[in-house]
Amino acid sequence: MRRPKWMFFVRELDAYPTGKRRVFLLFVVILANFVANYESQIAPVLSLILKDIGISNPEYGLIVSLSVVAAAFGALLGGPLSDRYGRTLILVPGLLLTVLCVFGMAFVHSFGSLLFMRLLLNFIEGGFIGATAGLVRDFSPRMGRALSFGFWSYGTSGSNFFAALIAGYTLPYFGTWQSQFYIAGFLSLIVAVFVLFTIHDLSPRLREKVIESSATVEQVNEEGVHRKRVSASSVDGSTGSSDAMTPLQNLRLAMKQKHIWALAIGCTFFLMLYLTLASYGPLILVQAFGYTPARAAFVSQFFWLFSLVTLIVSGYISDKLQLRKLMSLIGVIGMIVVMSIWIMTIHSPISESSMIFLISLMGGSLGFAYSPWMALYSENLEDIHGGIQASGWAVWSFVLRIYAIISAIPLNLIAVRYGWDTWLWITMMGAILYIPLLCMGKGPWFKRPLTKSAPTAIDS
Repeated sequence: MRRPKWMFFVRELDAYPTGKRRVFLLFVVILANFVANYESQIAPVLSLILKDIGISNPEYGLIVSLSVVAAAFGALLGGPLSDRYGRTLILVPGLLLTVLCVFGMAFVHSFGSLLFMRLLLNFIEGGFIGATAGLVRDFSPRMGRALSFGFWSYGTSGSNFFAALIAGYTLPYFGTWQSQFYIAGFLSLIVAVFVLFTIHDLSPRLREKVIESSATVEQVNEEGVHRKRVSASSVDGSTGSSDAMTPLQNLRLAMKQKHIWALAIGCTFFLMLYLTLASYGPLILVQAFGYTPARAAFVSQFFWLFSLVTLIVSGYISDKLQLRKLMSLIGVIGMIVVMSIWIMTIHSPISESSMIFLISLMGGSLGFAYSPWMALYSENLEDIHGGIQASGWAVWSFVLRIYAIISAIPLNLIAVRYGWDTWLWITMMGAILYIPLLCMGKGPWFKRPLTKSAPTAIDS
């Protein structure tokens, strides 16, 4: 069956890309994820928006909570759809629609209009986060999986830095918060058009394959040539799987696996520190350690800087050793040790240089543990079925966002009543809980697995 001409952007590859072409396609996906995160940035001009529109902090807190809910359910909808119908069919329209939402942000004038635009933007963005994660997996053999996901995760931290950088240079010149959404809209539009004309999908047959190394690629591509010859006499020339699952079946298959839930929930516990510092890092340094806002911002940046470095370092080492669980365990143990020292300094102030050292070690340990976890989670999903990757990442996204909503109220209550150190001890307990849940993931601890071409459902 022929696709409508307007769906020209849905281009499927019947042979697994190699060399520079694979790297280029991976770059396109990572860029798309970066822009998707950049489009949702509002922090640099938030104070101006709230003052101009007349919205209180509690009212904005409600907007944030409802937006997170919208993103969570968008992920549960978009992930299975991208598994069933292809990543680009969800990603490309999603990017174009979010561009319209960014421009629409420049015209909000009330609580209702701001709520509507944030709900719509987050729902659409949540809908294609599974598609970007799926594409990263699709274009990353296991021998390079952790490194690729390390770069993919740059979308969150990198977009925060980029949005602040753009605002710092342009806001004094233009003088209005609306200018930042015009800038973001035009930059996002350029990238969306670039993605529109360059992104490709793997065919359903290839998506269901486990690609471990270059040797596996050659084998899979040779099988593809043979299959194409055999199917040349078919009516529609389709080489896809004849038993493709429905979106609901994709989601159910991912959700009924206990070890997938264990890894998703465990990662959420592990990221409690990340989520806390992302929202309150400088504030903690001001209220608990007595820093000025300017020095707090300066010190807190080292957490993100070193996490970005170790995401790549641990990703590279993890790909070489193929020992995902061991690498992630080393990182989280290091984070727990440094966290305990850091929290105790709240009542025994230390020098700024020592604070920077501890902050850097914490961020570095977190990044060191995160890249191997992403590769482990992706590989556990494709070991179940090669066609549920986006659905599985949608489950993780849903869990992470629901936690963000549930934790918002107790976080503030505990910090106000008992102090930041009490909440930080709780986040450290979350990191400890991650360890037994990590153990439930499937994969070797100490013995590097042999490279092999694993069978998939389509071959059985």
